[in-house]
Amino acid sequence: MRKPVIAAVNGHAVGIGLALALQCDLRYMARDAVYGLNQVRRGVVADGYAHWTLPRLVGMANAADIMLTGRTFDGDEAKAMGLANSSLPGGEVLPTALAVAHDLANGSAPLPVALSKRLLWEGLGMTPTVVGQLESELNQHATKSIDGGEAMAAFRDRRQPSWSGSVSTEWPAWDGADRERPSLD
Repeated sequence: MRKPVIAAVNGHAVGIGLALALQCDLRYMARDAVYGLNQVRRGVVADGYAHWTLPRLVGMANAADIMLTGRTFDGDEAKAMGLANSSLPGGEVLPTALAVAHDLANGSAPLPVALSKRLLWEGLGMTPTVVGQLESELNQHATKSIDGGEAMAAFRDRRQPSWSGSVSTEWPAWDGADRERPSLD
């Protein structure tokens, strides 16, 4: 999915509920809710790609702690581990997530956001050299897009940009010659 996905978790998320939130790009979580991947306490293994996403979000030591013990934790600990972008009172979770979504939709150019999202997720398995090369190539592509021209005009005119580009029509095509490079199609 090329658009950012935001989780507003304003209640308990244990097991698959948390695993689903891990798939999101941004997570805003209630401070006083209970979170965990406690499947090992139920005689099964966590699923929903939790073994792939969790270590990448919180590091191996925290992931092992969460998944091997099956213990639960609150929103403040989720934030401290890097699992949550913010830990908030329950009533503030959804308004905060909606405000972030509104800011993304109105403040950021859609194509660079989509390209950055893809590179963030796929870059985890690439070498630094390949990531750097892709950043350069994707920047060259973005500057030639409709919104790349609008960004420069808005900067020159000292005004907010008005984004009108299309991610689906301006998405780059790759030849696939470099085996380390992901297919961005």
